[in-house]
Amino acid sequence: MDDSYIQSRQNNQIKNLVKLRERKHRDRQKLFIVEGLREIEHAIKADYKIETIYFCPDFFSPDTHSAFIDHLRRCGEYSLVRLSKGAFVKASMREGPDGIIGIGYQQSHSLDELSSNKNSLILVLEGIEKPGNLGAILRSADGAGADAVLLVDCVLDIYNPNAIRTSQGLVFALPVVCAQKKELTAWIAKHSIQVIATSPDTETCHWSVNYTKPTAIIIGSESLGLSEYWLQSAHQCIRIPMAGSADSLNVAAAAAVCLYEVSRQRHTS
Repeated sequence: MDDSYIQSRQNNQIKNLVKLRERKHRDRQKLFIVEGLREIEHAIKADYKIETIYFCPDFFSPDTHSAFIDHLRRCGEYSLVRLSKGAFVKASMREGPDGIIGIGYQQSHSLDELSSNKNSLILVLEGIEKPGNLGAILRSADGAGADAVLLVDCVLDIYNPNAIRTSQGLVFALPVVCAQKKELTAWIAKHSIQVIATSPDTETCHWSVNYTKPTAIIIGSESLGLSEYWLQSAHQCIRIPMAGSADSLNVAAAAAVCLYEVSRQRHTS
């Protein structure tokens, strides 16, 4: 079967790709937009249902992207739509696009789906505000071997295109769960997970804690840090030492530092 072809920038499907940049349209349709070969491959690998893949060979890198589209044709499981260069430029959110955009169905996860073991590593983010930071944190969490990322009092949408792009599609690789404080506290207690809260107002450095047991690291928002709820209920508060004039790291950098200290300890213990 030949691929569909859209030439006009005013086509309704092109208009909908533009609409899906906004959360209200993503939530209403229960869809998300994902751009880029690497990001789409991560979504497919994580068993996300991809509704349609739009492509424009004018932007393809040699071999790789054409081979991917050919593979999808052979699979016969995907709706493939070729776009004109002008239509793709309108739909794309990137400078220097690679010629592939997908629309997929959103998934939701709950705490009940998560299991715990003697090496559990959970990252909890309270009130994170910027999708770029969320994406960078998810990339670090995947790299450091975290089992899940839990969002508390977070207004961010994990399907924000900037979060997907900054994570390089690894937003699809990890369970990301939105939870309430009390619900999360009960789940942590049930699974005997130690709670480590980040704060500049402690003498304990982040490398001084034993992370070889089940651990939840809790990090606060860019502007406010952690709330008193978590600072008071944590088993231990830690800080990242700062040698220069700055009093703290960017939240994504701080998350990476803490996560990889956990990984270091567990690989050397």
